[in-house]
Amino acid sequence: MDSYAQEWRRHWPALAASSIGVATGFSMLQFNASMFIQPWQDSFGWSRGEIAAAHNGMILTALLSPFAGTLLDRFGVRRPLIVAMLLTGFAYIAMAQLTGSLAQFYVTYLALQVIGIFTTGLAFTRVVAARFVQSRGLALACTRIGISLLGVVMPSALHGLIEREGWQMGFYLLAGIVLLVGLPVCWFGIRDMAGSDDRSEGPVEPFKALLLRDYRVVLLCLCAGLGYAPLSTLLSQFQPLLTELSIAPGDAALLTGVLAGSVMIGTMISGVLIDRVWAPIVACLFSLGPMVGCALMLQGHLTFPTALTAAVLIGIAQGAEIDIVAYMTARYFGMRHYSAIYGSTITVMTLMSVAGQVGIGFLHDRTGDYSIALIAIIAGLALSMLLYLSMGAYPDKKMQSPE
Repeated sequence: MDSYAQEWRRHWPALAASSIGVATGFSMLQFNASMFIQPWQDSFGWSRGEIAAAHNGMILTALLSPFAGTLLDRFGVRRPLIVAMLLTGFAYIAMAQLTGSLAQFYVTYLALQVIGIFTTGLAFTRVVAARFVQSRGLALACTRIGISLLGVVMPSALHGLIEREGWQMGFYLLAGIVLLVGLPVCWFGIRDMAGSDDRSEGPVEPFKALLLRDYRVVLLCLCAGLGYAPLSTLLSQFQPLLTELSIAPGDAALLTGVLAGSVMIGTMISGVLIDRVWAPIVACLFSLGPMVGCALMLQGHLTFPTALTAAVLIGIAQGAEIDIVAYMTARYFGMRHYSAIYGSTITVMTLMSVAGQVGIGFLHDRTGDYSIALIAIIAGLALSMLLYLSMGAYPDKKMQSPE
């Protein structure tokens, strides 16, 4: 108990800064991107498939993530993070300048995605995992509290702002949050931590050698992709999906906020559990919720209580997935190659998410509804459960202390 308390006494400021930082960077757009779909259709005449195609840019970010992770492992988090937060704010401002050209939209959104790599959990979970060992699961869960709290209010606030002032003001709001809140918090609250790279474990093994030697690196990447991509696919079209299932646009925006708020529930419950229970079992339990949520949405028409239930089930799983992957990365492989391995899971998660986010848009354009996409999402989650159970026991070596 003393070691738990000591970790929190020493490192809570870095944890708080990480929670605010990850909430105000590129991740902030993930819970709000669907707010812009209908306004863009109305303003520019773009189809949902054309808008969803912008997610193809995440292929490049996926391929860059392991290299970005290696950079963070080798040179530290602070400097790349500060620069990326600043540029992310400018990228949001650039998004507000769209004129209806799809080429301009794709290029600008690509720049936002590439810059945003360093403002996500790739950087912030390394800050936290290096400082917390005995209570690592709970600490990683707390890293996402900021996302959840901001996610509760942002969809409704954005929806109202966009209806009153236009979609451009939505991006100005996002820019203001990252530049006036996220950037200062990271400047004052994030410091690199000496002695957190597991040097005590022996000679340095190159990441490529570890990748070839330990099949669990690849297996964890597949678990992460199949567990996360279905959820991000749902999130990318959540508001228009609900409106097609007889939910009013304002209520759909509210439910998007409920989904984001439910992330905090899943985050905290999973964080407590994985410090005590084998993490793959926890991952499987949390995958069941969105499968039920998708089954509810396959009914064709939703009442508000049913839609609320689906949103909560999906949000809880969304909150658990990222933290479980981060915890398993540190628990199975240590901190030496943490960001490189976590970056590799991001690669697979992103590639699968792009396929899902682009696919769901074009499937809707082709079939006129989301039924096929919902069935595919259920199948992906079921497969992820089987792969998680194949990870095997944790390594026998004693967890390293953060210093």
